[in-house]
Amino acid sequence: GFMIISGYKRILAHQEMGLHEIDSRIMPEGLTRLECLCINLYENLTVRELNPVERGMVLSRLQSWVPQDQILFQYMPLLGLPSHKQTLALYQKIEQDLDDAVKESLAGGRLSMQAVKMLMDQDPASRSALFGLISGINLNMNQQTQVIDDIIDISYIERKSIPQVLTNHALENIVSDPHMNNPQKAKAVLDHLRGRRSPTVQKAERVFKSKVASLDLPKNVQISAPPYFEGPHLKLTIWFNNGKQLQDKIRQISKIDNLDALDFPWKVEP
Repeated sequence: GFMIISGYKRILAHQEMGLHEIDSRIMPEGLTRLECLCINLYENLTVRELNPVERGMVLSRLQSWVPQDQILFQYMPLLGLPSHKQTLALYQKIEQDLDDAVKESLAGGRLSMQAVKMLMDQDPASRSALFGLISGINLNMNQQTQVIDDIIDISYIERKSIPQVLTNHALENIVSDPHMNNPQKAKAVLDHLRGRRSPTVQKAERVFKSKVASLDLPKNVQISAPPYFEGPHLKLTIWFNNGKQLQDKIRQISKIDNLDALDFPWKVEP
């Protein structure tokens, strides 16, 4: 029988189109597995860039036949990767440790490499639970790392395993809510996790928003605090069309009662 060295997907495509013949090249007998791998690798690199999962597959297979230094200085630059042992270990772990669902998401660009690095630091049960949440509501790249970070912190704060942290009725209700789309669920999940991670900050935000709302600001005027109150200044934003409109809004703002009492929540709350 014959072994396919390269072109397996092309053969599948021909079959799907109902074609039973395909031009092929039969290679000489006696090729080593390394030679077959290199033929496949070089052919693919001439037409496209390999995704992270494919890179992991190549580097994982090479370690059986090629010294590590040769992999680092010959093959990793070929794959567009830095010649670092940590990077080599990371991509080999992608091939060896991740399950098919995570690999598929990474290869398809739906899961970030930073999120993958964080997932691989967790035990298999925690990794599976985290990935289930991330993929279930299609978090974007930034949200993925933020959610993982928050859940890890909550795990330490609440002294629970990550699967236990995620076994939470409020969180489960958000994910399963049929009236919210994925972006709305993502925001709700982030708000929920932030509240569990920093309940004092969340309370301060509620107090601050209530205080701002009580000021009855003019239309197109907004007062905001820095995220998590990690900054020394509040911000006033005014939208206007011309100088007279700006002057009018400034005059209205200056007449607001209790404006002088506005401050960071912990400075005004007992």
